[in-house]
Amino acid sequence: MNKLLTLQQKADEYLLANPSVLQILLQMQQNALRLNQATLRAANTCGCIKLGTDKLPSVGSLNWQQLKQQPTGDKLAGLCPECRHEIKDKLGSLLFYAAALANAMDISLDDLVETEITKLDLLGYFMMG
Repeated sequence: MNKLLTLQQKADEYLLANPSVLQILLQMQQNALRLNQATLRAANTCGCIKLGTDKLPSVGSLNWQQLKQQPTGDKLAGLCPECRHEIKDKLGSLLFYAAALANAMDISLDDLVETEITKLDLLGYFMMG
């Protein structure tokens, strides 16, 4: 079975009350904030990752491939097990509420992903922004 569909079904099943779209949006914002906090905690308190502060060159001086290869100073591959668990947990909660919002608006996450993939294939770098 499609895992995105399963997630949407679970979101529909486990939200105890029938929340309004505003309540779902608020939960998404709160969970996005918790994800940001967990990521910053991994960088600032634990130190298992590094969030770079390197200045990027101006876009006009580089082509897209060169810009993509420019280092940002971020070193994210070294997440310790505790931080990885916390970030995965927060990201999962955010995904759960995205599924709940999709349910409330009668949008299939699978269709949404297909549409995004098609847009990326068609527009590539020009879609970003």
